[in-house]
Amino acid sequence: MSNQVDNGELREVDLDLEWVYLLLKAKKAGIKAEEVRQFFNERSLQVM
Repeated sequence: MSNQVDNGELREVDLDLEWVYLLLKAKKAGIKAEEVRQFFNERSLQVM
């Protein structure tokens, strides 16, 4: 079995790390994680 990961999995990990970074920055700024999620959910609905 190979230790290599395909590019799709790597991108998913990168996105997960970006979310963690974003949520940590928001927390330091006094913004709750739920507020960040709600913001992006609202923006996603507007795009649709």
